[in-house]
Amino acid sequence: MRRYEVRMTPSAMSQISDAVSFVRDDLDMPQAAARLLEEFEGAVMGLASMPSRFHTVDAEPLLSAGVRRMNVRRYSVFYRVDEASLVVDVFAVFYGTPSDERIRRVFAGSVREGR
Repeated sequence: MRRYEVRMTPSAMSQISDAVSFVRDDLDMPQAAARLLEEFEGAVMGLASMPSRFHTVDAEPLLSAGVRRMNVRRYSVFYRVDEASLVVDVFAVFYGTPSDERIRRVFAGSVREGR
């Protein structure tokens, strides 16, 4: 079985950190926050094997770029797979289902960052 390197943009790491901080601090649920972080880590690192098992986003130019979406609880994790170099780039994590336009903006920013 092929293994992929999983990379995260700084903005995706920040979005996960913000989600965990919200649960821990604003909702005052430190144990739930710890479980959420574990779920994010497990799901993201799970992309190292069979990252194409999740559906592509059905909106251009995301579809052409091969952007995929995975859910972790009520969060949407967006990434793309580079089969040639066996790399998965996670570039966004949103609560719920963001608009196609919001995903496009974040994706365009991640492309400018070189991911």
